[in-house]
Amino acid sequence: MSRIKNFFTGLATFQVQSLPIVCLNKLRTYQISQIKITGEQITFSAPLAYVKEIKKLLTNFEYKLHENRNIFRGLNFLLNHISLCIVIILALVAFLIADMRIYDIKVVTNDSKLTQAVNEYLASQGVKKFTSKSHIQADYLANHLVTDFSNIAHVNIKISGNTLLVNLSTASSPDQKVKTNICAKYDAVIKKVIYYSGQPLISPGDVIRKGDVLIQDAYEDSVMVIGEVAFVRGEEIVRLDIIIS
Repeated sequence: MSRIKNFFTGLATFQVQSLPIVCLNKLRTYQISQIKITGEQITFSAPLAYVKEIKKLLTNFEYKLHENRNIFRGLNFLLNHISLCIVIILALVAFLIADMRIYDIKVVTNDSKLTQAVNEYLASQGVKKFTSKSHIQADYLANHLVTDFSNIAHVNIKISGNTLLVNLSTASSPDQKVKTNICAKYDAVIKKVIYYSGQPLISPGDVIRKGDVLIQDAYEDSVMVIGEVAFVRGEEIVRLDIIIS
């Protein structure tokens, strides 16, 4: 096995005059091999990777160096550290696989019964611990939670690390769960549209006027439309991003 390894890494052969045995023992840390002692001359071989370090130890001695180079010496590091490389690669793969899954689900609301009901609903949709993040359809889940639960007015779902956060706003009255058309309260330029129910009639960049229908057939508290609104103060025009529905 050592011969195969030496073939791939390449060898350096040293011929040193009057080298004490103590120094030879120090050199063993550099994987020296094929040691031959003839009178005062010691001949040994070592991997090319250690040539610089060995030269430093032999500074005060007369030596000759023959480097047996080959096209595979670039594999030296991998061959010397193959176990470490495999462990690092496996650790990275395990980390990436682990990071792709949900390990905790937190339903944030002040109603404990609603928390339990939502957890059961999520489980029925296949959303549970160890579920792949790619299988989480946040908009779909939020839309159905608002539609299917009479006491949920607004839902925000996001993934934070390996935790699925489900923030709920409860409906304070039955009127909040009546579908209606959501109309603009100001003249504005649409910046962002968030909706969990209804059919949007606008998109970012649209210019709308006060009274225009923004979302058709939606629960009022399940919609947020943000736009840039201009207020005239004398000759000054102040532009603000505000909720316009």
